[in-house]
Amino acid sequence: MKWLLAVFIQTALITLILTSQISESVQHGLIILSLIAHAWLAELFPLSVTALLVPVLAVAFNVMDLKVALLSFAHPIIFLFLGGFALAATLHEHKLDQHFAHILMLKAKNNGLVICLILFSLTAFLSMWISNTATTVMMLPIALGLMSHLEYEKHKTVFAFLLLGIAYSANIGGIATIVGSPPNAIAASALGLSFYEWLIIALPISLVLLPLMWGILYTYLKPNLTLFKSEIAEVQSFAWSRQRILAIIIFITTASLWIFGDFIQGILGKIADFDSWIAIIAIVVLHASKSLSWKAFENNTQWGVLLLFGGGLALSAVLSATGANLYLAQQLEMLSAGLSLYWLLLLVILFIIFMTEISSNTALSALMIPTFMGMADVMGLDTTMIVSAIAIAASCAFILPVATPPNAIVFSSGYIPQNTMMKVGLILNLIFSMIITSYMFWL
Repeated sequence: MKWLLAVFIQTALITLILTSQISESVQHGLIILSLIAHAWLAELFPLSVTALLVPVLAVAFNVMDLKVALLSFAHPIIFLFLGGFALAATLHEHKLDQHFAHILMLKAKNNGLVICLILFSLTAFLSMWISNTATTVMMLPIALGLMSHLEYEKHKTVFAFLLLGIAYSANIGGIATIVGSPPNAIAASALGLSFYEWLIIALPISLVLLPLMWGILYTYLKPNLTLFKSEIAEVQSFAWSRQRILAIIIFITTASLWIFGDFIQGILGKIADFDSWIAIIAIVVLHASKSLSWKAFENNTQWGVLLLFGGGLALSAVLSATGANLYLAQQLEMLSAGLSLYWLLLLVILFIIFMTEISSNTALSALMIPTFMGMADVMGLDTTMIVSAIAIAASCAFILPVATPPNAIVFSSGYIPQNTMMKVGLILNLIFSMIITSYMFWL
């Protein structure tokens, strides 16, 4: 049934495109966009497999040859994200992430408010550097341990506050850096932004949204935080081996080089794709120093996400080569006639946020960023504003468990009623859409 519906929809769309009074090149671009968009949003195939269809369709429609179409899968931004996976794998392999989490939680003693703030802040910080999925998986047992002495039926709001706070902190924390979330990397590569340049755009809004989310959750749920009791055991013996020390040094050095890359290049001169160079060197050094095993690196790298990057970049090249982005821009310009830039941006952000509730934010960003970037460029709008807003909005879906992996992970604990997540999530979605719009408009 699913496939019959897909065939019917695509037949109708392709017929509509082919009967339109537009050039053959634009028709080909729109057909490719239609096929890929449908496959991604309906998940007809695994998302990464659909990404591989982009170069196949580009060749089939004679848009470009295979060698050119596959260049997107070797884009420097992919190796930057690969470096992020390597650093995350290193922290996880040596249990450094868990060690630091336990140390910080012990400092909180039994102060409920401090415990929550530390847990949420640590979750957000770790999500800047490692996947929000891995961060949430690590934090969930810590949170459940803190509430193990509470009776769930009597303290549902406490469970909801702590667990939703972890999931939402992971989503928001991932906004701040290029390696924090796949949509960020897609946007940064499209705009040609360095690690530092993305940090300057995204870190401030992340720091605004994080405490705002805490406040909204607290106001809506009204949890009794005096009930918290820290039951985290004393930090067990933790031997600082040579590999662990080297791992921390390499992590700090790599992060520092990413953050201060523009300053360093100001002294040494411009180095093309500096951040990706640093990522590749970090991968080599981690293995050469035996701080990271290849098996751990292989197991902790989301290879499918890297293919999704390539597919998104290839789709952008297809839309540009066929002129489909120009055509879509002209249509959007006609539809948005009379709308101010602020309201247009708000509508785009609302669209992205609510679409992310039912589809992968990576796939959606890979689809929408090249599309809207082409439109913004043609319409004379600030492409950095539009593209950055889309990437940030793609991490702000809080209503449904399926919207993001952190949402799904905490929901799977069985302690969060779906109607609670939906109600507080809707409030966050609406408020955050206005905050993001205002911030990007002001920026």
